[in-house]
Formats: sequence, C-alpha cells, structure tokens
Amino acid sequence: MRNIVLIFLCSFLFSCGENKPSQEQKDKADRYVQSLVDADIGIYKGELTDANFLILAVDAYSGANFDSYARTYLEEAQSKGLEIKGVYIVDIKNCQFGDGWVSGKRIGRAYK
Repeated sequence: MRNIVLIFLCSFLFSCGENKPSQEQKDKADRYVQSLVDADIGIYKGELTDANFLILAVDAYSGANFDSYARTYLEEAQSKGLEIKGVYIVDIKNCQFGDGWVSGKRIGRAYK
C-alpha cells in the first residue's frame, strides 16, 4: 500500500511540470503581449502563466464586456501560433505580476 501511494505521489509531482509552456511559447507570448501593450487601447501589461493562460492587464471601466475582449484576444493569440488554454483579463489597478503568475480578480475570461 505504501508503495502505491509513493508511486502515485511521484507520478503526480513529475506530471505537474509537463503543462508548463516551452521557452518558444514564452517567447511568442512575450512578442504578442508587446504588440498589444498600448495605453491608447488600455492594455498595460501581459504575462503567460505557468498554467498556459495569457493574462492581460487593462484599465477596467464599468459597462465593458471583458469576456468579449478575452475571446477576441484568445482567437488572435491562437492565430499567431500561441498554444494557450485561455485568456484572462485583470484590472491593472489591483493585480500583481510575477514570473509565470499573476494575482488579481479576473474581470474577463475566455477558454479554448
């Protein structure tokens, strides 16, 4: 029984890293985000997370349908060769970016 639990635990730990984006995908995502970052259209920052989600930080305003924006950016990112699971939109005023992670309330979302 202990061996089964140990085997399960090891396989779980080793499989967790398999879904991370490759360096090529990270580079593509960085170029794509840089093409989007523009204060005039309201996108201030972006990050590809370790879970293969593209997060875009915008200056949120009430009444906007950020799910629709997320859907548009998901389709565009996929057409540019990004293999992502989805796009989240966060408000730039209350989010934090790290290396491969973003914290903050998701105000828009679209999934593959």
